[in-house]
Amino acid sequence: MTRLTSTLCVLAPLLLAACDVTFIDGGTNEGGATDPGDPSGEDDSAVHGGSGGSDGGAVPGDPLPAIALTRAQQDVLWDEYWASQDDVGTSSSVGGGGAALDPNDLFLRVSDLGESCGSAMARLTCGGHWEMRLVLPSAYQHVGVYDLEDPGLMYYSGMSVTGEPHAPGSDECGGGGGSIGPGTLEILSIDASEVRFRVTLDAFWDVDPSGEYTAPRCP
Repeated sequence: MTRLTSTLCVLAPLLLAACDVTFIDGGTNEGGATDPGDPSGEDDSAVHGGSGGSDGGAVPGDPLPAIALTRAQQDVLWDEYWASQDDVGTSSSVGGGGAALDPNDLFLRVSDLGESCGSAMARLTCGGHWEMRLVLPSAYQHVGVYDLEDPGLMYYSGMSVTGEPHAPGSDECGGGGGSIGPGTLEILSIDASEVRFRVTLDAFWDVDPSGEYTAPRCP
């Protein structure tokens, strides 16, 4: 795995139960969504996200642009990861103060290098690659448009990025991570097999994952 020379920012877990949903627009999901327009941004220097595809369901080892999985599934992947590293580590199912987090929280994971239902995280290499994690409590798992700076979303969501190699042929580079920043998340459709969503970010990172994605649900 690529070694990053800077420390990733870690967002402290907080309880979501007391948070109000910042709901911009939307309605009930009746099994479909209108075909959206071109989500590309105006800054040609940015690295833009793309559209994923799905025939319903994801295979654990297959890399896809986006995947959807519950917190309980994500915790299992982290437990397996730490066991494979022979290192001390635990799943993220416990929040601040020892309070249990909701295992039904929905993780939408997107990366320009692909995501896998068999991996706890994207394997980011040097060169301006990125992973975006959007974590939706149950109240947000409906068709609609949501503010990415709504505390209910931003507590657990985040971005990780890598920089250019320090030297030609090197696998060492700068990198970092943190909150996603201002923008919107639009859930276009959501059912038992996949989640279609659109992310629109204001200028914040050197890379821009804005785009429309289809995230198959992990088995």
